[in-house]
Amino acid sequence: MIFLTANDMESDMLKGYELGADDYVTKPFPMSVFQKKLAALLSRIAKQSEEDKYNDGTFAIDFKEMTASLEGKALVFTPLEYRLLKIFTKNPQNVLTRQMLLERLWDIDEHFVDEHALTVAVSRVRNKIETNGQQYIKTVYGMGYMWVGGVQK
Repeated sequence: MIFLTANDMESDMLKGYELGADDYVTKPFPMSVFQKKLAALLSRIAKQSEEDKYNDGTFAIDFKEMTASLEGKALVFTPLEYRLLKIFTKNPQNVLTRQMLLERLWDIDEHFVDEHALTVAVSRVRNKIETNGQQYIKTVYGMGYMWVGGVQK
């Protein structure tokens, strides 16, 4: 959201940002400056939407829309499973300890995930996505899990 306004007082600008403005442009302004600001904002939005997706050609997830598909067939995940998948896909080839996963899955509303729930969630995700000899989540015994992204078993 970009505010285009003649209100150029500092208090007006601060109020605009408090209301969620990405930018605040006061009149009069050069059109070329506005076009650059708009292009930068659109670029940032496009980049953010790219970052909220995972696609390896077989398995695709859109975290913003909370949709997923495997070989073109829709999959259904719980919100916890989406959060777990997002952590895995944003940290490929990194060992994520059980403690790290538990801490990241404990949200600001203090919805706690215990170790058993984590084990069950990983197992349910595996059952949904690891078909036809594909492995996405590797167990690193004694440590945790690693996202390997669809390698053949």
